Amino acid sequence: MFNLKIAWRSIKKNKFFSSLNILGLSVSLGIALLLIGYSFYELSFDKMYKHSDDIYRVTMKTSPEYNDEYWPQLPNSVGPAIQQEVPGVIRNARMVRDDFGANASIQVGDKNFVEKGIYLADSSMFSMFDFQFVEGDKASVFKEPKSIVISQSKREKIFGTGPAINQLIYLNQRDTLRVTGVYEDLATNSSLDCEMVYNIMDSWMGKNVYWSNASYETYIQLDATTHADQVANLATALIDKNVKKEDQYFVEFQLQPITKVHLHSAHLREGISSKTGDFKTVKNLLYLAGLILLIACINYMNLATARTTNYAKEVGVNKVLGASKGQVRMRFFTETFLISTISIGLGLVISILVVPFFNQLTGANLTWTYLFNPLVLLTVLLVWFAITLISGSFPAFYLSSISSLNLMGKGKGKNSGLVEPARKGLVVFQFTSSIILIISVIIMIQQVKFIEGKDIGYEPQQLLSISNKSIKSEANYTALVNAIQQLPATVSTTAVQTIPGANESGKRIAKSNAPDSEGMPVYTNTVDGPICKTLGLHLLAGSDLQKTLSPTDTVNYILINEVALAYLGYKNPEDAIGQLVRTESAKNTIIKGVVRDFNYSSLKEKVGGYYHSRMNRASESTRNLLIRYEGNQQKAYLDQVESSFKKHIPDVAFDYTFVDSYVDKLYETERRTNQIIIGFSVLAIGIACLGLMGLAAFTAEQRSKEIGIRKVLGASVFNISKMLSGSYVLLVIIAFLIAVPIAYYLMSEWLSNFVYRIEIHWWVFALAAAITLIITGLTISFQTIKAAIANPVDSLRDE
Repeated sequence: MFNLKIAWRSIKKNKFFSSLNILGLSVSLGIALLLIGYSFYELSFDKMYKHSDDIYRVTMKTSPEYNDEYWPQLPNSVGPAIQQEVPGVIRNARMVRDDFGANASIQVGDKNFVEKGIYLADSSMFSMFDFQFVEGDKASVFKEPKSIVISQSKREKIFGTGPAINQLIYLNQRDTLRVTGVYEDLATNSSLDCEMVYNIMDSWMGKNVYWSNASYETYIQLDATTHADQVANLATALIDKNVKKEDQYFVEFQLQPITKVHLHSAHLREGISSKTGDFKTVKNLLYLAGLILLIACINYMNLATARTTNYAKEVGVNKVLGASKGQVRMRFFTETFLISTISIGLGLVISILVVPFFNQLTGANLTWTYLFNPLVLLTVLLVWFAITLISGSFPAFYLSSISSLNLMGKGKGKNSGLVEPARKGLVVFQFTSSIILIISVIIMIQQVKFIEGKDIGYEPQQLLSISNKSIKSEANYTALVNAIQQLPATVSTTAVQTIPGANESGKRIAKSNAPDSEGMPVYTNTVDGPICKTLGLHLLAGSDLQKTLSPTDTVNYILINEVALAYLGYKNPEDAIGQLVRTESAKNTIIKGVVRDFNYSSLKEKVGGYYHSRMNRASESTRNLLIRYEGNQQKAYLDQVESSFKKHIPDVAFDYTFVDSYVDKLYETERRTNQIIIGFSVLAIGIACLGLMGLAAFTAEQRSKEIGIRKVLGASVFNISKMLSGSYVLLVIIAFLIAVPIAYYLMSEWLSNFVYRIEIHWWVFALAAAITLIITGLTISFQTIKAAIANPVDSLRDE
């Protein structure tokens, strides 16, 4: 209690420095707790299930012809085969999005809705993932054919507050489904994002079992005594048993624990869940939280060691009066404990208040209650202890180790040879950290701008896509297309299987005389006519696909890209025109044209083979109508298209996508991650500046008499300011030399995740140095100028 009184008296006596410490620590703790809470939230995904330790997602490795990729989707035969033939597998559950991920149109009464979260799945899914039903029984919800279950929030949206059991849902103008159950909304930290589920066995997707097309995510639950590696080996052996050698485009099955699906799937092709995370991001955020806390601790230590002169005589008197080293140390640890306690409380308040803004920035669903998760609270206690121990250690051990005579002797014990180098070393660490963060922020901003401005090979701007898959009347559809084409702003229209990168088919292409075992994997996109003008593709040779085909024409006409051209062995695009090639789409496939490579997927991936296909009676239907328009009245044009749609297609929900918005979403994860890191890096730099400002104020205070004498002898304000600032410039230079190689390595590693990336230029480091010097100058200028213009009489009156 006595130490607390002394500590509180010391805090009140040094209001300015105490306020700086509390402000820096509380903001640091608030932001760090938020980042830690978010990281624990990300790490908690899919751990809520009763048998989470025994649930695995089955993934597969493709053959070298398919670039040795890892896919989370499998053929629909794999799950049942593993459960039937591999010992220790209790159940399997296959799941796939309705129409392989395309938005669905549902009709309930006279209302139409667009739905994205509709799954087809085995009924075993409900037991494996602990679904809790508020209407219906999980054991029998799929007992009757054409049954569907929905989430509570979806029930409220469609049916209001009343019961949903036995209500009818008309899906895609195709199936009438009866609601047989309502389940509690899935947890926000569940990778499953289904809002409606109907029985996969009511569809050809479940009935027609095959080992070819890979579109189904498959989960298995093992017996607690069964080893996952053993199951994976036995599952892989099923490939040779069921698939001919020449048809094996996948060569291995692997088991991924359910608890790793969310954060450890960056190496996999995109899965069906819309909730994807990245363990690297979580690690970076935890590193950033640690750095922010460390900078705040260094601020405290710097100010505490700088003020050893003020403490020296007080400690000397205490030691002369019999205080032991332990008592002296406890005095300083108590002061640090009190400051950190106040800061912890303020930090918790800050983190709670910032949660809504953090969710808006990250797209997370973090609630303030998650900050009181036992793991987060334990982390708070550990951080509390660490701050008290680290921040209070240097002044406590340093002052307690100096003899009483040195502490009380004039000019002695004030700044030993240890204090000043230690303080400068800590300042260099702060500057080094700040410079690394500044360089990182500059490069991240550059990379994001580079991605946003890169020519991706087609023109997603002023391109609208509307879903036409639920339109059953050919006459109504033709009337709709004619109405859209007559709108003044319409440039062209083409019906396509999908927009680039959304949901293409995977096939092979090879020369017509190549062996059956050869072929390059390509993405294919069925269209109903000319595509180059509508999509903005660059035609290198040949001609666009034709709109009209003879009813007896059995040829598959394709537009290939440069990657496919190179694989087929043609040096010039013109050489490929009219050539016959072998594809899985049709027996007769002729190259109609060659287009420049375009980035149909993220710029983090290489461009692969691609072709657009036009033929009679294609196996893949055209499910979207692409519309190229001109002018800047996007909203007005969309209203006109919607009006035409509702006039001619009144029974289907109007579902649209602006293609440039879809392209932007490909980089949403990177953009948000960068926003988080950039935002909190700026905060870390600001916290470092608080400490620097305190040091500048204390230095000016300690050298007030020297400044007064220099002013009396004629020194100008500029000379005095330069004198006080000079030592910091040297520290910035030392920190810069340390920071540059570290920042270069870290950002080179980060950029390596992108296939298309910027080069790191020398001027980035020069700019970071200039920014650091400017920030340093602005931070300490107020205190140095204030000291330089002070009246020397005030500092010399007691001499």
